[in-house]
Amino acid sequence: MTDPARDLKNGVVLAELGGYGDGPYCAKVAANAALAVMGTYIIDPGDDVPYPAHFVFKPDQSVYVPYLREHVAAGRANGLPVCVSAISVALAHTVDFLVAAEEAGADSVSLCAHSPMEMFVKERLGGELCRRENAALLKEWMTAIRDAVTVPVILKTVLNEPEDALYAVDTVAALGIQVVHINLRDTRAGSQGLAICGQLAGRCECLVAGNGIQTADDARRVLDAGADAVAIGTAAMEDAALCGTIQQALRSNVG
Repeated sequence: MTDPARDLKNGVVLAELGGYGDGPYCAKVAANAALAVMGTYIIDPGDDVPYPAHFVFKPDQSVYVPYLREHVAAGRANGLPVCVSAISVALAHTVDFLVAAEEAGADSVSLCAHSPMEMFVKERLGGELCRRENAALLKEWMTAIRDAVTVPVILKTVLNEPEDALYAVDTVAALGIQVVHINLRDTRAGSQGLAICGQLAGRCECLVAGNGIQTADDARRVLDAGADAVAIGTAAMEDAALCGTIQQALRSNVG
């Protein structure tokens, strides 16, 4: 994925889904989509992280490098672009994991600033990282990741306060981060999520947005609100062809 704004335009992104989003899952469920996101993976030295154990890694490259090589290759087996999403309470651990993901062949990497888990929230990370009062921390993390890899970097976040979302997108766009993926919480007609999507439109090179998308009409509504691409998560678990079917409908409708 050398040009996200071009490659993701009017496309579908399979959102990361901890506990499911490994390489084989992505290859199957994101077939014919624009991008599949593996993860989210947690890097932590503890033994009691409240998260699916097979998505938690010790901060030790000898542990996670073989996994990344195997699963990135599996995800990309049919030519599907793959992104790897990660989070840790330690910036250095996150950077090391994402660098290893690039070396394993990932087409892009993503920082998960979305998690509501207490272990992250109490450190002003996860869903708290994109609040305005944490702008300096957001800049530190995104700058470090940007400087450590050569592939495109994605910020995954969630809509909390509208003003926070606007500020966060402007902040990372100014750092050269090309893609922001935001969970709008609600994408129904007339929702606040769609209204904020319109305000976010054009503030970064590529805005990926979603929540509750199950049909092509749902996806078109998000694109019409201002997103460049749509994200699908749990709905794809029930229909492995959903991402590809919706992307075909969106792109065949262009022009």
